[in-house]
This record gives sequence, structure tokens and C-alpha cells, in this order.
Amino acid sequence: MTFERFTVKARKVVVTAQEQARLLKHNYIGTEHILLGLLDVPDGMAAKVLHQLGYDKETAKVDIAAVVEPGTEELSGHIPFAPSSKKTLELALREAQQLHHNYIGTEHILLALVREGEGVGAKVLAERINPISKIRAAVLASLEGSQDVAAGPWPAGTPATEDTVSTASALAGGAPVGSHHLLEAMLRAENSMAARVLRELGVDPDVVAAKIDELDPETTTDANPEEAAARKMEIRLVDDEVHLILRDPTTVTIAKKVTELSDGPIQGVGPVAGMFVPLWRSTNQLLLQFQHVLEPEPEEEDGSAASKVGKAVRTVLAPRLRR
Repeated sequence: MTFERFTVKARKVVVTAQEQARLLKHNYIGTEHILLGLLDVPDGMAAKVLHQLGYDKETAKVDIAAVVEPGTEELSGHIPFAPSSKKTLELALREAQQLHHNYIGTEHILLALVREGEGVGAKVLAERINPISKIRAAVLASLEGSQDVAAGPWPAGTPATEDTVSTASALAGGAPVGSHHLLEAMLRAENSMAARVLRELGVDPDVVAAKIDELDPETTTDANPEEAAARKMEIRLVDDEVHLILRDPTTVTIAKKVTELSDGPIQGVGPVAGMFVPLWRSTNQLLLQFQHVLEPEPEEEDGSAASKVGKAVRTVLAPRLRR
């Protein structure tokens, strides 16, 4: 299936679904991974609707873990779609057509997930949201009240534009997309007009990357507090301990106050352990993402949007991680 009509957010759902399958060591992309992908795009209409109905990503992870066991082997390269997820993405096109939309957004994928009905994604939703038809009603109500749906994000974007924006979004991670993310994504977009022009003008992507790392975004209009804090973070392995270091002033101030109130370090003992679980889970997922970026690239690429974005992200991030 091609993804030209998918919005940037919908493409991010597909890319994230593959990442979730890899993190769970599954050798397929199922509807459960698509559900996690939908919830991993919090500003998408699908995630907003599910949040309104009391369903979030942490709940989905618990529900999926109760039904599907993780795999046992690390995966590399392209992960294929399961028949149920293929059907879901095909139904997303039908949902868009029935609503007379010229794009496929996260809302159409959610509608398709419910309509498919047999996959793990639909089944775990049905367990929590009864009747599951509430989801369709909520999506349609959101579409009716949305001011920007009619235009649709990037409705006339070329495949190169879609790949560039999807790559920039992946590079930004959880932070807002900055112009520096767009610049690097543009330079790495295969066969795009922009990349060709810049190459023929002698612009070296590696030189641009080095300059981006050298400059401080806090002195530009791309400044944002999340990325500023993240730039001061570090992960170290000291003997058999993993040290997660945060240096931003806000976190340090809070940590000092907590340490003062607790009269020392806080350990995950007894019920306190549950409060550490999200941090443990996020750290492991981050390390697995780093591992995936640093592993040798798969020899075969299928040319899909997800493969192109994954290749561009590895090209941009791997040299930084190996420093």
C-alpha cells in the first residue's frame, strides 16, 4: 500500500507502529501496534478522541500485554504488516472516501481499526469502551466541530514533501518540529528536488549537521524548553549501573527539594516501585531505539514511507550517537 494520501500525522502513526512492533520483538505489524501508534501522536484527532473516552497509551500497553506476549528475538530491517493491519489501512481509505475527504488522517485509521473488528486493536478497545460504536460517534462529532479538517494538513504535498515532514517529525521526537529538523530531513530526502538542488550547490549534509550541533537553538526562534532540557541529558553505563543524568536547572531544583523532603535518595521499594515503572519503561524503550539506530542498516529496503523515514533517521542520528 502506498501512503501518498496519508497526512503527516497518519504517516507518523505507521512509522511508530513499526517501532512499537520492534520494541515488542514482534515479527509483524498488527492492529495492536497501529493502536499504540495512534496514541503516540497526541495531537492527532484519533488520540484526542480516545483520550476523551478515557483511553490512553499506558492503558493500551497494559491491555495489549494481557493479550499478546512479547517476542524473544531482536529484529532488524523491515517488519511486514499482518493481514488485519493491511485490511485496516485499506479500510482507512474507504472511511476517508465515505467522508469525502481527499486525505487519510489519524481519525480515518481509528475508524478503520474499529470497523475491521477482528484485530487485537479493536478487541482491547471494545473491552474498555462499551459500546465500541462510541468511538465512531466521537470521531464524527470531532470532525463536525473541527475548523482545520476541511483543509487537511499538507493536502497537496508531493511524496518528497511528505517524506521530509515525516522524517523531521521523527527527528524531533517528543519535541516540537524545528526548522533545523526540517533542514536535515530535506537534505536526506532521497530523489527530492530540494536535496538535488542543495547537493548541486555543494551543500554537504555532514557539514550542515556539524553546524547545527555547534549552534545553540536557544538563541533562535526554534528555542523550546523541552529540547533545551533534553540537550543537557546523558546516559552512562558505570559498571553494572545505568546512570540517567539530567542537568537542566528546573529538574535540578525539583530534585533538590525532593531530596531535602525525603532526607536522602529515593528508591523503588514497596509501593514506591510503581511510581518508577513509567521511567523504567521509557528508559528501556529509548535504549532500544538507540540500539536500532546504531545497528547495521538492513540490506534490503522495501521503498515504503516507513523504510525511507527510518533510513533517513539512522543516517542523521547514528554519527551523533557514535561520538
